[in-house]
Amino acid sequence: MSEMRSDGELLRAVTADGDRGAFEELYRRYAPWLTARMRTRCADAALVDDVVQETFLAVWRGTARWREDAAGADAAGADAAGWLWRIASRRLVDALRGAGA
Repeated sequence: MSEMRSDGELLRAVTADGDRGAFEELYRRYAPWLTARMRTRCADAALVDDVVQETFLAVWRGTARWREDAAGADAAGADAAGWLWRIASRRLVDALRGAGA
């Protein structure tokens, strides 16, 4: 079995190389957490699921840009959850505004 890659390694592989395996690993690692956290902000489970999907689509399509700071891979891995949360929370606000909520 292969060694588990850090968040920073996964993000670099997805954003720089379009690595589908890295994307799937990142999704499996963070989608359940992000969904649970978003559901504390919004009771509409379908909307939350859509927001989480749109968040990961933005990562895959490259419309959400990961910028690794000068501290390197350790800092990149430590901030992956926060980066995904910021994308998702902005998308949730946009979705709620669009729904007139």
